[in-house]
Amino acid sequence: MTPTLAQRVGLASVALPEDARRPLLAARAAAGCFLTLGTLVFAAAAAGNDLRGSALFATGASAALALLLVCCYERLPRHTNRLIALAGTLIVAQLTLFQPSGELYAPLYLGVVTYVSFFFSRTQALAQLLVAVGLWGVAAGHVHTADDAAQIWILGAGTLVATAAMTRWLRDRLLRTAERAEAHRATLDAFFQHAPAGFGHLDCELRHVRVNQALAEIMGHERHEIEGRTLRELAPRNADVLEPLARRVLESGEAVLGIEIENSDGKCHLVSYYPVPGLSGIVGVGTAVTDVTHQKAVERTLEETNRKLTLLATTDELTQLPNRRMFGEQLELALARARRGGLAVAVLCLDLDRFKEVNDSLGHAYGDRTLVEVAARLRAGARATDVVARVGGDEFLILLADLDVQHAPELAETVINRIRTLLADPLAVDAVEIKIDTCIGVAIYPTDSRQADGLLAAADAAMYLSKHALTRVA
Repeated sequence: MTPTLAQRVGLASVALPEDARRPLLAARAAAGCFLTLGTLVFAAAAAGNDLRGSALFATGASAALALLLVCCYERLPRHTNRLIALAGTLIVAQLTLFQPSGELYAPLYLGVVTYVSFFFSRTQALAQLLVAVGLWGVAAGHVHTADDAAQIWILGAGTLVATAAMTRWLRDRLLRTAERAEAHRATLDAFFQHAPAGFGHLDCELRHVRVNQALAEIMGHERHEIEGRTLRELAPRNADVLEPLARRVLESGEAVLGIEIENSDGKCHLVSYYPVPGLSGIVGVGTAVTDVTHQKAVERTLEETNRKLTLLATTDELTQLPNRRMFGEQLELALARARRGGLAVAVLCLDLDRFKEVNDSLGHAYGDRTLVEVAARLRAGARATDVVARVGGDEFLILLADLDVQHAPELAETVINRIRTLLADPLAVDAVEIKIDTCIGVAIYPTDSRQADGLLAAADAAMYLSKHALTRVA
């Protein structure tokens, strides 16, 4: 890219690589030195009403060299730049030799020495310094006696050498600082460009100034398509959520972290905004975007797995009724409510008679289907708030909670009768009708026991008493 004249003189910005930007800066500095030299010469000559040929020549030559450097710096051979710097020294020498009170122009040597000491190599700068010192000595001897010229030359030469040494020291310090800054910037750029997360920089108008490759891939565009476009243009689906957050960061200077959004393609991302400080306050917004689609999928899988494990841990796999563990938890909760509210709790324990004969005569498949049918009838016979559980091979428990203490036995007996009625009809399993009888025992809190284990034991004992009595009748 070839800079325009406006870009060369700094009136318009220009984006150049580092190896092309440094020569431009050097050319601007040299042109500035020559323009300053010409301006000072013209001003001094005009103030002394001494606009002679040498002053006008120095002014014109300085302006011409400045223009040459700015317009043609990249095409000038390296030795030409050295000759131009030498021309600056000769211009000052011409002024000190041929202008009246020429020694007054001697400080202009400092500008030339400063420039060459800063922008030239050590050897080239030393050569330019020796020429300047020599010409200064010639100029001093031209207008002074030998003794005075020697003193003036020593003073001037010492000043030039000190200026060169200080400029060189300052140059080396600045270069080392710039190299360290460049190394740090290269390191940060490496992290920025190759980070697995998406990073970007937005200006105060929420336009993307710079983005890394990961953010470009997340947004589904090329990097050059993103830079310069606003947040709303690139993310219209989520702009109403993200844009106010980014503006809040600009106004408050406080970061906003971990905003979860979902794109139209179903991908999930975590978006964070943080302030980018500058000399005049907050100058932009940094953004970090992480694709968490896989993590969300894993979370959903884990949640579903946990749900299934919980279901397996608390549910009877065959009948889908609660198992003993779940029944125990529900019983403890019911007893806690009963203790607080002065209520009653009833536990019914059921055992199927002659179920072993079904397994032995028809097989376990018919036995399992019989249990499923019994579970359905028990669930139909209980209230909607009751808990029906299978706790063994052919053993079931029913929990009647939140009962009135006085009417608890009557309600329990009502449920028992309803269950007996439902189980009185034969169970149709394929083409086979199976007749199942049941023995039911009941225990009521607080009359039979005040603890869960006691209630279960009392209900179990009542069920066995009922079975024994049925056996004796048979």
